[in-house]
Amino acid sequence: MKNPKWLWLLGIIFVLLTGCQESDQAAQPTNKNDSALNADVVDEHGGISGLDKMENYFQQVGKKEKGDLRVVSYTIEGDPILTDLAYDGKQIEVKHDSTRDQYGSGGVDTFQCGKLKREENPTNLSYYLTDCDGVQGNMWDILTASYDVQRQDVFEVELRYGKEGEKQTIELNDEDKQEVYKQLVLANYLNSKPESDECPKEKQADNYFMKVRINGGNHTLNWNACGSHERSKPFTDIAEYIIHASQNPAKSNENVIYGYIMEVKENQILIGKDLTATDLVSLEKVKGEELSNFNITFLYVETEDAEEFSEGDKIVMKVDEVLEGGSPGRVRASDIKKITE
Repeated sequence: MKNPKWLWLLGIIFVLLTGCQESDQAAQPTNKNDSALNADVVDEHGGISGLDKMENYFQQVGKKEKGDLRVVSYTIEGDPILTDLAYDGKQIEVKHDSTRDQYGSGGVDTFQCGKLKREENPTNLSYYLTDCDGVQGNMWDILTASYDVQRQDVFEVELRYGKEGEKQTIELNDEDKQEVYKQLVLANYLNSKPESDECPKEKQADNYFMKVRINGGNHTLNWNACGSHERSKPFTDIAEYIIHASQNPAKSNENVIYGYIMEVKENQILIGKDLTATDLVSLEKVKGEELSNFNITFLYVETEDAEEFSEGDKIVMKVDEVLEGGSPGRVRASDIKKITE
């Protein structure tokens, strides 16, 4: 079968050279067979499939509808760890099975939790449990998707689409680059590929070609918009976002920061940028110079309103000025607001 000749209406290429390169040393899952494990959601070193099922389960529990969910996470060595959630309309029973982990404790833990929560930050999305019996901080992390484009050395996307035309080169602003990377991660672009339908002879559909280069890896995706494949829709939405953003860039929000307060002093607070609630619990006893051991951005914030806040508060603030010197970094902010559920 001959490959169809594509005439491109537009080619969009944008390049990012930012941040610190993430490790690509994770092993492939050993004897991977997610269907045999009856996995609803799979977390393969940050590449998450079944995220829609996680979201649906979160909505289901919020409506007090009974249901079960299995999340399979793979270790850095490629061994599966199973987490089963069973909601009875009142509480969530958690069964955490690490017996397949060759380098772990190899045990099965069962406990009860009261609530399933969802937290979204500019660079991550997490689902976690609270009011858990016998668990550190009474919290348990179920799933976290991270998508901070600033932590990548190289992020390039080439997009071509349409039927006929001229290739152009444009550059998106930082906000749109972050949004595109976020949507690619949530679409599990590393492990999922869009599918195309065979178009009727009388119908011409837009063809899409997307090439993603991140650090040392390359991923090529191609599909058409003739059908309505569920697996293709997220990628079509990303392509359409890029096309729209090339003409209508998002407004800059570079001075807006989210974070949790870790320390309060006179006219000064220490925050962890884009921390999740479970991150905060794990860092509870970490102080001073030990903070530099974590791949997290910490900031000292100078503000006259420091006494209005407490450790553990989640805030959003607008940075007025970046101050010189010191580690962690220092900023001055006046518009600081506490985020409540």
